[in-house]
Amino acid sequence: MNPWTRLVAGAPTRKTRLHDELGNRVSLDRLLRNGPHAIVSSALRLAFDRRPVAPWISYDARAIIERFLSSDRSVLEFGSGMSTVWYAQHAGSVVSIEDYAPWRRVVAALVAPFPHVDYRFAKGQGAYIAQAPDRLYDLIMIDGSWRLDCASFAIAHLRDGGMIYLDNSDKAFGPDTGDIPAASALLRGFARDKGLAVREFTDFAPTQLFVQHGLMIGGA
Repeated sequence: MNPWTRLVAGAPTRKTRLHDELGNRVSLDRLLRNGPHAIVSSALRLAFDRRPVAPWISYDARAIIERFLSSDRSVLEFGSGMSTVWYAQHAGSVVSIEDYAPWRRVVAALVAPFPHVDYRFAKGQGAYIAQAPDRLYDLIMIDGSWRLDCASFAIAHLRDGGMIYLDNSDKAFGPDTGDIPAASALLRGFARDKGLAVREFTDFAPTQLFVQHGLMIGGA
């Protein structure tokens, strides 16, 4: 990647840092509202390795999820991190699944004070979904590996009135994240068949100096 592309776009898959990988440009109000937060959080991470205790997803999507969650609601999270601590602070029960052992050890120490967090390690694709308890959830967050598999599980295990969020839904197929375009199409089809709301977010996320796309299905 040449220096100009690195500066303007951050990656060859985006037109500019203000476009997601689908070519959508961030709205002016989101740029003004959330851009400064992204800049500050990025500076703090680079300078002091300070990581925000929050899901590293669209700021606007996070605000909706925060209003949605309560002490009587459950979360299933594919892919763990600082978000796991945040969900523990905002929901009554959390199941989080991680497949990268070194990172799991870091996060396990962070969530140890929360007895209502069921933190599970899955080794390999087959175990990843098998580790998810077979019950219904209010919020299913897809932000880890094999996202098409996660989406298939999610549409079969969403409680009535619940919400599914697919992060980085602008990404192409990847060896680690799987077929994200197919996951997005599956979730959109599910929403259409069930008459659920579909919300899209071209937005900044904590510590990221570029916008990305998120897809939210269901919820109020």
